[in-house]
Amino acid sequence: MVIPKEILSDYKELYEKANRLVEEESRNDPPTDPFRSHYKARDVLNDLKKQLDDQLVSVQASEEDGGQDDRCYHSLLAFVCRDLGRIYIYTEEQAEGEKMLNRCLELVTPFKECPEGIIPFIGAINELSIVLASKEEYNKGLEILLEAEKIYEEFKDSGLKALAIQDMFNPPEDGQESPEAGPKELESLYTLVSFYMAQMYGHLGEPEKSAKCCHRTLHRQLESKTYDPIDFALNTATLSQFYIGEKRFEEARHHLAAATLIMAEYEVHMLEPEMSEKQRQDLSETFKHRYADVARCWAKYGLYLMNTSKLRLMRDEDDEDAKNLGIVLRNLRLVEAEQSRFPGLDLTACENRISCEYCLTFDDAKLVFHFVNEWLDIAKDYYKAENEATEYSKIMQDYAEAYEHIAFFEENPENQAKMQKRRAKYLEDLLDLLDPIFYMKICRECWYGAGTAHAAVMDVRLDIIRATSTPAPEDIKKVNQSCMKAIKHFESYVKSYLVKPPSEEWRPNMDVEEQRHMLYAHFHIGRIYYKLISGHPLQQLEHLTSCHTYYKKFDAGCQLHKEAAETLQGEIGVVREMLQLLPLKINTIKARLNKAGLTA
Repeated sequence: MVIPKEILSDYKELYEKANRLVEEESRNDPPTDPFRSHYKARDVLNDLKKQLDDQLVSVQASEEDGGQDDRCYHSLLAFVCRDLGRIYIYTEEQAEGEKMLNRCLELVTPFKECPEGIIPFIGAINELSIVLASKEEYNKGLEILLEAEKIYEEFKDSGLKALAIQDMFNPPEDGQESPEAGPKELESLYTLVSFYMAQMYGHLGEPEKSAKCCHRTLHRQLESKTYDPIDFALNTATLSQFYIGEKRFEEARHHLAAATLIMAEYEVHMLEPEMSEKQRQDLSETFKHRYADVARCWAKYGLYLMNTSKLRLMRDEDDEDAKNLGIVLRNLRLVEAEQSRFPGLDLTACENRISCEYCLTFDDAKLVFHFVNEWLDIAKDYYKAENEATEYSKIMQDYAEAYEHIAFFEENPENQAKMQKRRAKYLEDLLDLLDPIFYMKICRECWYGAGTAHAAVMDVRLDIIRATSTPAPEDIKKVNQSCMKAIKHFESYVKSYLVKPPSEEWRPNMDVEEQRHMLYAHFHIGRIYYKLISGHPLQQLEHLTSCHTYYKKFDAGCQLHKEAAETLQGEIGVVREMLQLLPLKINTIKARLNKAGLTA
């Protein structure tokens, strides 16, 4: 049957009144009564629901053939139940909200693949998936979303046009074009299906599927021009971090380029003449903040590319099976990369600024190094030490990491040492800035990083000395300075994990990774004491004794923390051999001292 126009007009008036309350008037609700407009809208929709319920009973009683005459009433009632469900959930009445959403599904499930049913059906599923996620029922949420996706695809294949509630309130007259609100709303709903599926897959530990759904969501927003530029850029840059972690640098670069382009286009016209000065300042501040976040994502891209290239060069490249597997994976990723693109954006210029190929030489790495520093400079321009100490610290650590990676590719030993010293300087400047009481985690990272940096300088200096038959006193002095700086930082790191210095007892709540780094720190200190150069037997004895002490602590720690020590078998072998050798060396020096009439 066709609902009389005058009745449809009454229904439309009530529905639009409720919609105005939610979309417009709710913005002015006072903090003391935040749901005032939503409660009013709920009352209006409940009134409309009662009218539709009563009319549906009347229509069904008068129809004997059970045909499609009551479908319009079912559909209108389903739309109202969907909106009531949303409001109940918003006003923190979740049980009543679920009830309304399930009623919506009951009403339209028999004709969910028809123009009148598909929008309330998918809309209710989207809302229910949010409820299920809040209860951590992710499998169930994913299940209903996959059902919504299946129905959407089947409906699209049918060639039919979906009907929104606005289309049902304004049916076309004979000869008029079919409605357009429905198809647009359906596409918007499916974009939300993709977004919610991404969340579900993420919670279920399936990052690859989550990433695919995220990309599809962003792609659809871009195509339909239904995105906020800042949100789009942030979400796209965030997704790039998944691809970086998977070593899929082409996709990561593509997403970061998209984020950068969208923000650049937005910056051109974001300030409008009618804006107040405060609005302009707020908008500019938000833009600068988020552009700094995108800059940090670019920096992470470059750092990970350098690090992955470094690890790749350190591996045995003669493994034929590994090479063949690499070729297969590369071909697969070329296909995946093509599926993870934004065809509507011209990103060539932005992508050409940085390679997505592994660095093989110093010249390759140098380009990436400078690229990283450019983006870190932008990020540092926003995140200041006095206002954002934690974020500022992370940026400084990124600068230090860049120097660590570029030093690997540098072939000149002197330049290697300079780069490692620059790395240490960034970390030491942070340590001067931060109070360990409030920033202990960052300080530990800086102590350990600065220690390894100075140890690297020490190794370079020792190689230079070994290459000469008569090392200069200045060169020996430089080695010892590097040794003492490294020891100082590693000892600070170790002390931070002790229950109460000078007690040697470790904190009881350390995880395996912390235990492993603690063992490494002891190993480093022992090794560095052994490397100290001294011509005086008393100093030699002191250094060897300290080396023996730390190696004993390392060995004891490995026996106590077996899981943490699993990956340290090489170091354990070296230390146990040294623990046999060191007492002999110590006794030899003591004997020389006694012979010379000196006391140890």
